[in-house]
Amino acid sequence: MTDYNLREMYKPGFDELYLRFFQLDRLIQEYLPPLHAHFKELDMQPHMFASQWFLTLFTAKFPLFMVYRIIDIVLTEVANFLLYFHNSNSQSRSCHLKNLNTFNT
Repeated sequence: MTDYNLREMYKPGFDELYLRFFQLDRLIQEYLPPLHAHFKELDMQPHMFASQWFLTLFTAKFPLFMVYRIIDIVLTEVANFLLYFHNSNSQSRSCHLKNLNTFNT
């Protein structure tokens, strides 16, 4: 956890986690501009949908076979994995996400 600075995400204040949200927002803005515009229109910010993913390393919302693969990757290549995975997942689901008119937790 310390080699990849993951520990910082869980410290009081969650400063590193908020940095990751900012980075995620910029990645979506750069690589998925229509989706970013749609999120902005809904006033939806990354912390509203990505906090559970980041804090549980995506293990809370995916099937077990996918969780195993995710953990394998996390343990070997953590540095930019969280942002990369979310970006690729959002890209593959951007059509669905752009059709959403509300944000429900």
